[in-house]
Amino acid sequence: MAQNQKPIPVIQPWTREFWKATKKSDLLIQQCQDCNSNIFFPKKVCPECWSANLDWRVASGKAKVYTFTVMRDMVEPKFMGDLPYVIAMVELDEGIRMTTRIVNCNPDDVEIGMNVEVVFEEVSPECSLPMFQPAEEKLRRVVPELKSGEGVAAESGIGLSPDSYQTIIYEIGGNNAAVCTITLNRPQKYNAINRRMAAELIDAFHRVRDESSVGVVVLAGAGQNAFCTGGDLEIFPSLAEHQNSLNWLSHEGLDVQRAITSCEKVVIGKINGHCLAGGLELALACDLLYAKESARMGTTEINMGILPGWGGTARLPRSMPIFRAREIIFSGRKDYTAKEMYDMGLLTRVFKDDEFEAQFEKTVNNIASKKPVALRMGKEIMARSADGCDLETALAVERNGIQWLTYEPGIQAMMDQFRASPDKLTESQKERNIRSDRQ
Repeated sequence: MAQNQKPIPVIQPWTREFWKATKKSDLLIQQCQDCNSNIFFPKKVCPECWSANLDWRVASGKAKVYTFTVMRDMVEPKFMGDLPYVIAMVELDEGIRMTTRIVNCNPDDVEIGMNVEVVFEEVSPECSLPMFQPAEEKLRRVVPELKSGEGVAAESGIGLSPDSYQTIIYEIGGNNAAVCTITLNRPQKYNAINRRMAAELIDAFHRVRDESSVGVVVLAGAGQNAFCTGGDLEIFPSLAEHQNSLNWLSHEGLDVQRAITSCEKVVIGKINGHCLAGGLELALACDLLYAKESARMGTTEINMGILPGWGGTARLPRSMPIFRAREIIFSGRKDYTAKEMYDMGLLTRVFKDDEFEAQFEKTVNNIASKKPVALRMGKEIMARSADGCDLETALAVERNGIQWLTYEPGIQAMMDQFRASPDKLTESQKERNIRSDRQ
């Protein structure tokens, strides 16, 4: 199955008839022939009397909404193309409840007690998914596809994928495919962030968590002029409406931050050119920051009477001495040099322009050569310690993390060599152990 393809039902022997019927647009339920109980989802035995004497009957397909929730964000990337959508529990006329989706209507029109009827969506040659739509035709509508570049995805139902990205580039390379580079790719706009880019960044950072070979993610900006200059000014007119502004901050903005900080890989920011406003806030979500000497940085939001809202006001004081963070936010300057930022305690390192690419590549390759599982655990332990817990708690987290690593299968395989008597080790094993010790 393709990585970003939606999951399809696993057909078991006792569910085969149910899924076979969905291809004919029939919703089957089981009925116990001994106690007359109606049963859903298909089971081997009756949950009421434990009888195996079960039979099938075709349900009416009519139901009422028992309870529901509207999914608007924070879902797996494969479902992002469907947002917003309704997950509901409906009560069939036959007296049983089932979890499903409410489709072909505006999510805001769904309410408890609404009359609905079953429809089927084909998901494979073997089965279709039963979903429900409003029984009243006036409440039905076919959800229109989004125009290219709007919202999350243009193809309803298939979500995003690297092949469909329009504003970022997603590449995996390096030795043993250990490095994923995510490049903000709007150089003509100084890599400014629009809604499409926000959605694609969320998808990319969720996706890379499942790349087992990857230990390092590089976040970079296309072109020589900018890493990122913040939010696209074309979005700002829509933010005049309070709800749109709140969503941009607490949905797209917060989700991008969380996608980066929780991706479980070591995220390295590669800063060249301008790194301003929301661009600096993206950088603050990274684990390490390497900048070209000619880079210029700052937060400019206060010049418009507002404050950084994608984590800048909260993360800067946690990333450097607070008195210096205050100056950066209060001054509204956009011309801090990389060296100034380094001296103030923000950046990891600054390299001369003519040495930047070589030094950055050397640094990335060094970190990426380490075991991804060790990098992940180190990131998690240090994150918990930096969150402000007491020292003893941090030490306990560290001990547990190292113990977990010790029993990781790959580490145990290496340990097995050391457990063997040295005189029983082959020459090649001894040589590998020596090389390992040197590393």
